[in-house]
Amino acid sequence: MAGHLPVRAPQPRRRAVAARHAVRRVTVYGALADRHGLADSHRAILAAVPRGARVLDVGCAAGHLAAALIAERGCTVAGVEVDPAAAAAARARGLEVREADVERDGLDAAGFDAVVFGDVLEHLRDPAAVLRRARAAPLAIVSLPNIAHWTARRALLRGRFPQEDFGLFDRTHLRFFTRASAHALAREAGFAVVEERLAGAPLPLESRVGALHLIREPLVRRAPELLALQFVLTLQPRSADR
Repeated sequence: MAGHLPVRAPQPRRRAVAARHAVRRVTVYGALADRHGLADSHRAILAAVPRGARVLDVGCAAGHLAAALIAERGCTVAGVEVDPAAAAAARARGLEVREADVERDGLDAAGFDAVVFGDVLEHLRDPAAVLRRARAAPLAIVSLPNIAHWTARRALLRGRFPQEDFGLFDRTHLRFFTRASAHALAREAGFAVVEERLAGAPLPLESRVGALHLIREPLVRRAPELLALQFVLTLQPRSADR
């Protein structure tokens, strides 16, 4: 599919690498959530999930998003997480967690009102196949990073493709998405996009000129391909594909 980079590796090696990546992802993102609260993309997911919904949180990590869904939206949440240490941390928050690799072990979305993929699909070898398994639920809500963000374009213009611990150039990303390819992923998996939310990033000089944050959201809406850091899509299964 356009916008996706194919990745092939022998199964045992791929699983070992995936496990190491999962530990790094959970450690880094968990520390950020503990220090700064939920990321803007996860706040957008919160707003998209219906109140009181039964939610399956795929790649729940240490349970920060799940805890917010329970506390702020009155949801009932079950999680799926590949990393045992992260799953244990989520259980310590009172979350019901199944330890599984969704690409290998599958995904059972039956009985849930919504399936959430918060910063998960870009870490998978075949995100469309995993997302397709969520069609048993009425809604899927996904957040995907925007590789066409102006900071990524600037890096590429300078001949750089950084390898970082988090963000657009997270070294654990196996897939990269633009707005167009994010919507194409939804279509490939048998979904229609019914709502799109945009998560931006601080504008240049915003830390020095506080008033700039007032125009950030209107600017992101005006030029999402350039200024949105994350696309948060609310999806419904297309009836013809069910």
